[in-house]
Amino acid sequence: MENDEKRYRSGLITGIIVGIAFMLIIFLGRGLLFSRATTAVNQDGIKEDMDTVYGKINTVKRYLDKYYYEDVDEDKLTDGIYYGMSVALGDPYTTYYTKDEYKKLLESNEGQYCGIGVNVTQNQKTGEFLITNVFSTAPAKDAGILKGDIITKIDGKDVSGDSLDQLVSRVAGKEGTNVKVTVNRDNQSIDFDITRKKIDIDTVTYEMKDNNVGYIKITEFDGITKTQVREAITSLQSQGMEKLIIDLRDNPGGRLDSVLDIASAFIEGKGLFLYSKTKDGTRDDYYLEDSCICPDTPMVVLVNENSASASEAFTGNMKAYKRATIVGTTTFGKGIMQSLYPMSDGSALKITVGKYYLPDDSNIHKTGITPDVEVEKSDDSAVDEQLNKAMEVVAGLK
Repeated sequence: MENDEKRYRSGLITGIIVGIAFMLIIFLGRGLLFSRATTAVNQDGIKEDMDTVYGKINTVKRYLDKYYYEDVDEDKLTDGIYYGMSVALGDPYTTYYTKDEYKKLLESNEGQYCGIGVNVTQNQKTGEFLITNVFSTAPAKDAGILKGDIITKIDGKDVSGDSLDQLVSRVAGKEGTNVKVTVNRDNQSIDFDITRKKIDIDTVTYEMKDNNVGYIKITEFDGITKTQVREAITSLQSQGMEKLIIDLRDNPGGRLDSVLDIASAFIEGKGLFLYSKTKDGTRDDYYLEDSCICPDTPMVVLVNENSASASEAFTGNMKAYKRATIVGTTTFGKGIMQSLYPMSDGSALKITVGKYYLPDDSNIHKTGITPDVEVEKSDDSAVDEQLNKAMEVVAGLK
C-alpha cells in the first residue's frame, strides 16, 4: 500500500497519468536533508560520513564537464544523483520526486490534475506502461487513445527505464500545453499530439442493474473518492437497492484515509482495519471509523490481478469481517507501505517503510487475496464474464 498510492499488479505498478494514488499519505512528515559535514548526526539520528562520496561525485562531475560532448544540465545531473540512490535499492515503490513532480503528486491525490486523462499500469517485469482506462471527457479520448494501448514514448523520448512517477511527470504539465504521446497498438506505433487540460478525476461511477442490484465502480482511492462513494450508496439506496457489487478491478490503490472511510461505510463499529510494522518493530494500528451507512446489504467485491494496495486492504477487510463475497481473480499482492518525506527545497522522497497486515494478521505482499469465487476474464471483449458471475453470486446472497 502507498502513502498516497497509487501501483502494482501481476508484476505491475499502477497509477493515473497525471494522478497517482499513493496510499499512506498520512505519514507526511520530516524532511530529509543532506549535510556536507564530514561526520554528523542528522535529525533522524542517522550518522553521515560523506567526504568520500562527495569526493567521487566531484571527480565524476569534472570528467563530465571536460569530456561529455554536450553541455551538462546541472539541475538534471543533481536530480539524477538523488534518483540513482532510490533506484539502487531495487524497490519500485521507493523514489525521489523533484519539486515539480512532488507538486503534481499532491495535486493528483486530491482528485484533480492537468494532463491527458488516462489510467496507466506498469508491468513490473517488462516495464511496459499499459493504459487501462481513458476518461470519457479527457483530451486523450478526443485524440483517439484507447484502453489497451501501450505508451512507448513521450515527446519522442523512450519511456523504457522510467518509473511510473517519472512517466506521470512527463505527461502532466501546464494547462494548454501540448504533449506528444506514442503508443504501441497491435504492434503498430501511433503518435498522438494532445493538449493538456485540467481534469477532475471521476473515481466513482454507479448504476442500478437488474433485480435492484446496485453497482459501484471505484477506479482508485483519492481524496474525493470517499465522498463520491457515500453519495453513490445513498443514491442507490433511494432507488431501492437490495444487493450491491463493488467493482475494484484495475484499481491500483490510493490513500489510506480514503479507503478506511469507505470500508467504514460498510462495516459497523470501530474494529481494526489494518496495522503496520516497520524496521525497528514499531506497530501502528488503524481502526474503522464507526460511520457505517450500508451495514446489511448483501455484497460482492469484484477484483482482478490489477487490484492492488488500498484495493486489497478494502477487499481483505470485507473478507475478514465476512461482509462480502469476493469474486474474480487473485489480486496483485502489495502488502507494503510507503511514507512521504518532504524536503526543504520542495522535493520529496517516498520510502517503503514497512509491511501492513489485515485484521486476520495476514500480509498479502507478493501473494495477493484469493477470491471466494474465481473466474477469469473472458477473451471476448464484448462479454464480461466476471461481472456476470458477480451478478449470479450476489443474486444468491441473503
